[in-house]
Amino acid sequence: MLSNKLLACIIIVPALVMLQGCVVTRGTVGEPFKEEAVSAIKKGKTTVAEVVSLIGAPDRIVRGNDREIFHYYYYDGKAPAMLLLLLNFIRMDIKSDNLYVFFNRDGIAEEVVYGKRTDRTQFKLWPFGD
Repeated sequence: MLSNKLLACIIIVPALVMLQGCVVTRGTVGEPFKEEAVSAIKKGKTTVAEVVSLIGAPDRIVRGNDREIFHYYYYDGKAPAMLLLLLNFIRMDIKSDNLYVFFNRDGIAEEVVYGKRTDRTQFKLWPFGD
């Protein structure tokens, strides 16, 4: 008959080995921009109502100097992880797309600033350096 210590080792060691592993997660905040909607915003022509119709309600509105700035954003993040017994390694890569539409006091688009970086989000399995 097996001793209690040996029996415990036979049960605990395989259970601990099975608890190790890898996890891959992904998360987003907001909705991706439709390129045709962004390119439809024309400086000096497009109104506040037209921008809202094209893109939707802004995520943030900043007011100053008799102007309004509509800020839209979309975040994409990927995070693979190595789960070990006593130590876990996680490396996150988060990128964002941002759209700023500057309106003059008459509610006409004066400037459009758009940056797209989420297409460069990567799963980086190795948690140390590049």
